[in-house]
Amino acid sequence: MNVPPQQQPAPPVAAAAAAPKPNQPLALWEIEANAMSLQREHRLLHELLRAFHNFNRVQCTKLRAEGNSSLSDLINWKFKDIRLLLENLSNHPTNPGGQQIGDKKIKELQALSWFITDRSRRGLTFDLNLYRQEASMYITYAEIDAEIGNDEAAVKPDKFKYVNWNKWEESVYIYLDSIVGKSGAPLSYVIRKDLEAGKNWDDLDRKAQQIHTAPLQGFTFNLDSKRVLTLLKELCLDTGAETWFRNITCGRAVMKAL
Repeated sequence: MNVPPQQQPAPPVAAAAAAPKPNQPLALWEIEANAMSLQREHRLLHELLRAFHNFNRVQCTKLRAEGNSSLSDLINWKFKDIRLLLENLSNHPTNPGGQQIGDKKIKELQALSWFITDRSRRGLTFDLNLYRQEASMYITYAEIDAEIGNDEAAVKPDKFKYVNWNKWEESVYIYLDSIVGKSGAPLSYVIRKDLEAGKNWDDLDRKAQQIHTAPLQGFTFNLDSKRVLTLLKELCLDTGAETWFRNITCGRAVMKAL
């Protein structure tokens, strides 16, 4: 297929916990989830934290109190903010050993948030079986992504020139590709082109999938589009090209006009 999959914030049914067999006692996390009437994403997150990552009940309760009660609540939770919150919670334990959250637990939650966010940005379902299989690797991926976010942007393109238009256009893509937008995808998504004929979305690398999945409408797109618009205006200032988009207020539309 040549188009990205539809955004699916809800996890697939297959990711849900299997129902207990008759006469088989419920696991502790199931008893707790039933008592709180947790359903779907809320129940899945509780299972992951309690049964897979071994968070204790008090830690899970405090996370829910902070507004992190379902898988979707973890989307776009910033790497450094997770550590900041959990370390702050650890400094004010409700009882000895109850709310204390160590470094390993912080990294595990950062990894889970990274996984859920990445799947969401690429329009993929929350494959929790995949997460469980490679959970330790996602700790590394989350750390690497956090470091990449601190990298400097590529060299800013030169002023617009009629000569070598293709090279100038490519330099704009390269520059925007090095900056993460408010959507979480590289800013180049704002001026992305359609996939080439015969090229499938599934065959793209993770970054390209993000670029070709981010919506071209909505609040974050409008913010990112304005940023691209400002850049293009700067690059075309005092050139003949600025007259081509004088009344255009969308960065994507400006690139098309050029």
